[in-house]
Amino acid sequence: MTALALALALPFGAGRVAAQDAGMVECPDPTPQIEEVFPTVGAREVTLDAPLRVRYTPDYFGPTGPGGDPTTMLSVHRCTGTLTCDLSSCTEEGPAVAGRVQIVGDEIVFFPDGAQWDPETAYGGIARSVFGDLQFNFCTGTAEDDAPPRFGSITDLTSDAIEPRCDAPDGGFRVGVFFDPATDVAAPPGSIEYLVYQTRGPGIDGPVVRSRARNFTTGGGIAMGFVLPPDEATGTICVRVAAVDGVGNVTFDGEPGDPAQCVDPVQGNFFYGLCAVGAPGAPRGAAGGLAAMGLVTLLLVLRRRA
Repeated sequence: MTALALALALPFGAGRVAAQDAGMVECPDPTPQIEEVFPTVGAREVTLDAPLRVRYTPDYFGPTGPGGDPTTMLSVHRCTGTLTCDLSSCTEEGPAVAGRVQIVGDEIVFFPDGAQWDPETAYGGIARSVFGDLQFNFCTGTAEDDAPPRFGSITDLTSDAIEPRCDAPDGGFRVGVFFDPATDVAAPPGSIEYLVYQTRGPGIDGPVVRSRARNFTTGGGIAMGFVLPPDEATGTICVRVAAVDGVGNVTFDGEPGDPAQCVDPVQGNFFYGLCAVGAPGAPRGAAGGLAAMGLVTLLLVLRRRA
């Protein structure tokens, strides 16, 4: 398993796999709706080259979902306040922002004309869905995002047996993945998203996204996880974590060439070096060849089209 394979597996607008963090279980809401917006509501110092992305529930735009015309589901405007980056002025619409909007997976992606936002400017808008709308606003900074997030290593990997519940009708094992939050010098913390990949295990032929979460933290470490049904917990599994910023720069956990971290879900014994995914000598942060693949490739293509 190579780092290139992981980069190719980076989802853009991919639906969530049934997964939970290491805490309380919340059964998924099946209502088609808006899940998240990037940049986050109220974000400041947003980089000038960050696209606006609105994520909907999985398959919202699929054959059985409500779908819709992206040109009518999203509107963006400049805020009209007299103060620089006055987000309180976004309660009323100002001049509309022209740009290119399209659907990619489960996301609507918007690039303003010129492929960049104006510096130190407040923007607002409305994202629409069949069951409710989402108002958002953010304020840009003065820089582009030209570097990947700084990210450390997985600090702990656990496995616990669970009883049957909504996300695991037959019970199974909850795999917990723990790590310290990433940082991004150029972009706000809320622009970073973490993706937990399973890179090895029964029935796994390539990297599979098992969980994803925003970089919203009040301090301390981050706990993520996913549930394996009994038939997928019959052998050693391995995981990696990717930190992805708002423009698609990627950093994988650990140093270049480090192996994935692995665990036997049933026995709880830890193994290392069983499924290396980092290519020796590859630059950290998936720069170079990796940065041209997966999510980054799609972002760049969309920007050129804009």
